[in-house]
Amino acid sequence: MKKKFQLMFVFRTKQLSLLHCVGMDYENGAMFCVLLNSPNDSVQIDCMTDHYPKSLISHLSEEKERIDCGFYDIRTWGMSLYH
Repeated sequence: MKKKFQLMFVFRTKQLSLLHCVGMDYENGAMFCVLLNSPNDSVQIDCMTDHYPKSLISHLSEEKERIDCGFYDIRTWGMSLYH
């Protein structure tokens, strides 16, 4: 089975209980960024997502546990700044 989506990283906005999930849509050759509600670091896949493709929501549901535990958080990446 060919993979359609790949989640790359997540930006968390803790004060607002929101997060942005950024990833790749391999079928359309494009990136995606979705805004999700995440109170108490528990992403609510079914809240405010009616306008997203069902296949993307399904993929995010499969990744929910990893998203919740911070696996995709950008803060886990090593950063290098060059001047």
